[in-house]
Amino acid sequence: MLGNLVGEDRGKTLGVRILPDGKIELTGQGTGKWWGMEATNLSTNVATFRPDGTFTSEGQGLVMTSDGESMSVKIYGAGRSTGKGSALRGAAFTQTTSPKFAQASKVALVFEFESDEKGDYLLKVWEWK
Repeated sequence: MLGNLVGEDRGKTLGVRILPDGKIELTGQGTGKWWGMEATNLSTNVATFRPDGTFTSEGQGLVMTSDGESMSVKIYGAGRSTGKGSALRGAAFTQTTSPKFAQASKVALVFEFESDEKGDYLLKVWEWK
């Protein structure tokens, strides 16, 4: 069952690399609220393109608050080009020793990611109970 919205941030793609195997690596940084706390979200994902133009994505992220609380995130998704950017949907799983993010390790997370032609993005994350 889809639960509460637990994370939302806006950010920008900081770097893009074409890997030797033809995959694309993207690194982004955003800021927003996670479980009601202001936080910075850093992530790197590798996209594998399919013959029909869609792609799968796998990556790692780190969500950090200004007072040093953090959680690592493993990200899996599937997406498509929108003509002016991309749309990605997927699931994420966290690991943390932070008491403030303790509830994150108890649920799976699902997300919507939308980017535009400038590399700006909006990320929304919900609990999946």
